[in-house]
Amino acid sequence: MQEGKPLNSKQVNRELLVSILNSPKWFFGALSVLGFIVLVAMSTAGFMINQGFGVTGLNRPVMWGFFITNFVFWIGISHAGVMLSAILRLSKAEWRRPATRAAEILTVFSLMTAMTMPLIHTGRPWRTVYWIYTMPFVPFDYARGIWPNIRSPLVWDPSAVYTYLTSSILFVMVALIPDFAVLRDRTTGISHRIYGMLAMGWQGNARQWKLQIIAGVLLSALILPVFVSVHSIVSWDFGMAVSVKSWHSTIFAPYFVVGA
Repeated sequence: MQEGKPLNSKQVNRELLVSILNSPKWFFGALSVLGFIVLVAMSTAGFMINQGFGVTGLNRPVMWGFFITNFVFWIGISHAGVMLSAILRLSKAEWRRPATRAAEILTVFSLMTAMTMPLIHTGRPWRTVYWIYTMPFVPFDYARGIWPNIRSPLVWDPSAVYTYLTSSILFVMVALIPDFAVLRDRTTGISHRIYGMLAMGWQGNARQWKLQIIAGVLLSALILPVFVSVHSIVSWDFGMAVSVKSWHSTIFAPYFVVGA
């Protein structure tokens, strides 16, 4: 088999950045199709909220239905990405590089998708705004003495998943800093400014590379316990259900972690 001619760093950058700096024609067609699908999904969600959750089959004793199914599915998908990337980075497996970036991005967007399920399940998603904003430093409901039920999975899940999402975004952003710097140097106008902010002054010197590697290793070590805790908490959505005897078991947490 004839071996290909090795490329230098400039040629590699040029080949990889073609699709970013010059969007192909099919990109806008695909964007339109996906945008239409999102619009249909948002319309369906609006109809569901307007008519009531009975249209989805939710009723007693079925309180969660496909919302919890989708939530657990996307949480499970997210764990495969950053967990494998963190383990491979800690083990210094250099062959991981082509696959880990896609796995890390998959984790971030899977978590974002998963978190829409508990929000929709509240029946009044706009109410969640009151839990966060409207008064300086104090959520509106809390200021009136209205507190969430700490025994509810709707409190456990967002607390765990938002922690995992924040750490995953930091994990991905640290790895992307050198790439943002390359894009900063090859763009102009508003794109140059955006990539310049994301690159955070990256110049590619030895000290910055050393700090970037150390930060990646530290985040890898920190994110693995978060991974275990998140899937354990998700399993308690079922394990704390006393109405189903086969679910009310301490085995659910390790079962979910291993299954992820």
